[in-house]
Amino acid sequence: MRILTALMICLISLNTYAEQYEFSQAVFKREHIKKMSVVAPVWEGYTNTDGTGLYWEIMNSIYTPTGVKVVTRNVPWNRAMKMVAKYRTFNAIIGEYSDTEEDLIFPIYPIDVEYMSVLSKKTTPEFEGYTSLSGKVIGWIKDYEVIPEARRDFTLKEFRNIDQGIEMLKAGVIDYLIDEGDEVETAMEKYELPATSYNVGEVPDGTDVYVAFSNDNMSRELIKIYNERVKELVINGKMAAIYKKWDLGEMPNKLLDIKIK
Repeated sequence: MRILTALMICLISLNTYAEQYEFSQAVFKREHIKKMSVVAPVWEGYTNTDGTGLYWEIMNSIYTPTGVKVVTRNVPWNRAMKMVAKYRTFNAIIGEYSDTEEDLIFPIYPIDVEYMSVLSKKTTPEFEGYTSLSGKVIGWIKDYEVIPEARRDFTLKEFRNIDQGIEMLKAGVIDYLIDEGDEVETAMEKYELPATSYNVGEVPDGTDVYVAFSNDNMSRELIKIYNERVKELVINGKMAAIYKKWDLGEMPNKLLDIKIK
């Protein structure tokens, strides 16, 4: 009886996998795609819970005119990533780097440029570039991959959210905390960290961030739409108007270059 039960479980698992594989490999024609889903954490002004925000508006401006309804959902980063890269219950996640190790595929054009801030106590040498991190203990949010592993000559301690990171910094567990500039600024206000006791530096280069899609054929068609529509929105001036309206983020160079061409 146990052997029969085990065989039945195996068969069910194989059938489920086969169905998932068949779905991911299915050919999707553009006219048959009526809805796409995108997920991201709550980032005020970017991905508000009421469906407004810079990123949500960009996604709606790309897809809605083509007849594709955009469904948005706010979920913490790690869970959101699993929903797209592993389980494929959502089509896309906003805010990923193109050099990720996750099973994702990317459009040509990024959605924003991210500048990271480096927070440290005054008792720690002020951040003056990547060499300042050498031999130190660095903290950033799990799976952010701010600095490629091959370039790390420091100890990395990841945290779930910036609140946990602040506690680690205050307790001396980490020497430097790296996160998005807006997040660091907000956290300093929230925890009343005085400028007399803490230093804030900036990682030298901004990094393009993307809308990353699940690795399947439906996403490939969605990416084609994305690339085409982004060009249209940049050329007709509507993309610049969206960024100006929200007064957040920054049009990446790859988008600015479209105008030049």
